[in-house]
Amino acid sequence: MDNQRLETVKRIGTGLAFILYPVLSGVAFAAHPNLLSLEIGGEVSAKVEEFHGNPLMHFGHFVMLLGVPLLIVISLKLMDILKDRSPWLGFIGCVMAVFGGIVLAVDKTALCLVMSAFDTLPAAEYAELLPGIEALFGFEGYLAILYLLPSLPLGFGIQGAGLYRSRAIPRWQSAALIVAMLGLGVAAAVDIDLFGLVATAILAIGFVPLGIQIINEQE
Repeated sequence: MDNQRLETVKRIGTGLAFILYPVLSGVAFAAHPNLLSLEIGGEVSAKVEEFHGNPLMHFGHFVMLLGVPLLIVISLKLMDILKDRSPWLGFIGCVMAVFGGIVLAVDKTALCLVMSAFDTLPAAEYAELLPGIEALFGFEGYLAILYLLPSLPLGFGIQGAGLYRSRAIPRWQSAALIVAMLGLGVAAAVDIDLFGLVATAILAIGFVPLGIQIINEQE
């Protein structure tokens, strides 16, 4: 009986992860200023200025940090779905997605939690920290690991390809996952938040019905 209850909790929790992650990601992207801007990239100093004194943006990035455990749960579930149909794509994609999730957590910790702490300082003290802050946004030192963040959408894209190829889930759901991951990769590359928000909406189209299906599965 206890094992059955545990499995029920795990199943419902996994299904909720598929439903909640697109919501958290959507909130995070929507919290960015100048959301409708299509300007590509920008100087490090401009990014620092964008973060400074912007509690809504800090909150959005904090929400994204909370989504990292959900991403890991989702990737593990997709690997499980693929274990009898396309096991290698499921496994390789999971490894890359989990690693990318860890890198995402590093990104949001260094560039959100740390920046939100710096924002509590008086203006004069904050100004003295600017060279160090710019080093953070320039991915200096071991923060160079942030350049590996594309492994996150790539890993999920690989799992999406496995799902599409094996028909383990309806193809329109796996196609939505693939398109969303391509969109998120492009959004990160060109630093255009509107692309990320649109990609998240596409991800929800695939993930939310799948999450509901997982919750409603019979034991």
